[in-house]
This record gives sequence, C-alpha cells and structure tokens, in this order.
Amino acid sequence: MIIRPADRADYETMAALWFDSWISVGIANETDLTREGVRERFFRDAGNRWDLFAAEEDGAIVGMLALIPSEDRIDQIFVDPYYKGLGVGLELLNFAKARMPGRIVLVTHETNRRARAFYEREGFRLVSTEYDEGHRRTKCHYEWRGDTA
Repeated sequence: MIIRPADRADYETMAALWFDSWISVGIANETDLTREGVRERFFRDAGNRWDLFAAEEDGAIVGMLALIPSEDRIDQIFVDPYYKGLGVGLELLNFAKARMPGRIVLVTHETNRRARAFYEREGFRLVSTEYDEGHRRTKCHYEWRGDTA
C-alpha cells in the first residue's frame, strides 16, 4: 500500500469512499448529508481546506486522509468498508503522526465505538465531549501528543 497526495482525478472516488465508509459505521441518521451532499462538501473542502491523501492498494483507492496542519487536525480519515480491519487506518494514522509529530486533534462520534477504541489504542486521549444538536449525537474530542505517545 502507498499513501500519496490526492489529485483532482481522485475526488469522485474518494467522495464515494467517504460516504460508503460513513454509512458502514451504522450510526448515520436523517441529519447527515446525502451521497450528493458528501460529494459537494468533499469537493469544497478538498480544494480549500485540506491537505488530502489517498491510500492506494494495487491501483485502487482504499482509504483517505484529510489533514488541516495549521490546526494540528485530522479532519477526516476513512477506509473503504471492504478494507476495514486490514491495517489501512493504522497506516493512515501513522502517516498523519509523521506529518504532525507534536500534536494531533480529531473528533468522532460517541457511538462510533470501533473508531474510538482504535484511537485510544493508538495513544489518543479523550479530552472532552459535547452534544451536537444539529446531528443529534455526542461528539468526542481526542488529542494525541507525540512527546508522550
């Protein structure tokens, strides 16, 4: 597997991967974006906000990582549902740690237990929670510090 900077030709595939991966988590509700809404947000943020990377295996994009280095933030990290549990997420997370070795913050949802267990196992600590009225779920804010990991 390689992790490489994404280019515009990857965006359709990556937007679809993001949506499919999110749906596979099993916590989506009617307040979430539709497939087209995710696509629109992806194209907007990919062009303006993110340092965007694709995880590629045998020529296929199997994961995505969207970083906001100025905020020490992993904004999005998603793995193709067929590749979950095969180390793609860990490779992406380690890639992010190498690019932002001092500190990383990220947010996930309280009910996304698999992701929370993964982040905690990889040295992230829960720093706060907040209820998101718009999405009707609790957000968990995590932090990783390279000097203590």
